[in-house]
Amino acid sequence: MERVPRPRLHFTPRDGRVGDLFGVLTSGGSYQVFYEQLSGGEPAWGRATSDDLIIWTEQAASPPAEGGAARCGAVVTGPDGPVLFHTLAGGRVARATATPGLAGWHSDPSGPLLGGPPSGVTEMSDPYVWWAGANWRMLLAGTLRGGTAGVLQYHSADLLNWAYDGVIVFRDRTTWGCPRLFPLDGSWVLLLTTGDVLTYGIGNYDGMHFTARAWGTFGRGDVGPMVTFVDASGRRCALARLGAPGTLSLPWVLSVRDDRLIATPHPNLDPYLISGATGLTAAGGEVRDHGDLILTMPVGGETTLFADADIVEVTVEGVSGLGVARRTGPTAPGVRFARFGAL
Repeated sequence: MERVPRPRLHFTPRDGRVGDLFGVLTSGGSYQVFYEQLSGGEPAWGRATSDDLIIWTEQAASPPAEGGAARCGAVVTGPDGPVLFHTLAGGRVARATATPGLAGWHSDPSGPLLGGPPSGVTEMSDPYVWWAGANWRMLLAGTLRGGTAGVLQYHSADLLNWAYDGVIVFRDRTTWGCPRLFPLDGSWVLLLTTGDVLTYGIGNYDGMHFTARAWGTFGRGDVGPMVTFVDASGRRCALARLGAPGTLSLPWVLSVRDDRLIATPHPNLDPYLISGATGLTAAGGEVRDHGDLILTMPVGGETTLFADADIVEVTVEGVSGLGVARRTGPTAPGVRFARFGAL
């Protein structure tokens, strides 16, 4: 069997693979991504750095803080460095702060910040934390009594003491995880996982409630949970965990058009790309590799494919989201791209 080359631009740890993502921190034009590292042994929290979001340099992984898990948590810049929020058993939420030089993590405080779900909520997990201008806010995915999916909100002045605000949005007959909320192009976007599918809502957020005017699917194929951040040029960007390969996605720039969440390639990719992806075709909503169907995308405008080793990322003009597939045929070295007419 032909050996598949290692991806060039899809970051993968030397030992193991990327699990869930905590987030990306920016400082002075440089970036740090924090992630769960899966290697078959003890779990670890990994970190990689980059000056351009394209080439990532792996840093030493650290054991999780006491009792720590890494399922869709969040990392923010606190007064003394990175602060990482994660879920403990029983719907409890804890935080960890970095030791000097980011050599490791310790629980701070020693016990959980939140002791469990509030009244009327049976389960909660996946903390997401951001600065809202006047205070910090935390979202959690929750299950309300009766099985309804909800997103819970807390607020804090110091990242330590949190007060419950309530449920900002709920929906019947579904399950939600990994909430991420951010402003974009005059609207607010709520990213969620629904089972194995990455979905989104676009609407209004008044600080206490999110009201969606449109829902859609963002991830197609092997796209895992996604984190967003603002790059050095002020663009809202995204990185996702690509499931089976266990790698980081390429960086994407997000925008809202006609109540759809659109992903376009980050301009920093341009110097690394080689035109032409032999064997890959896109027509009639079907992406094929040497004739084998590897991904189905909605019909739209021009389709752009990026192939890196056996990983293929796909966007369609005017269609929300991102598609990811694995190649079945021979691969070529380098990162290849190709564009095809309307699907």
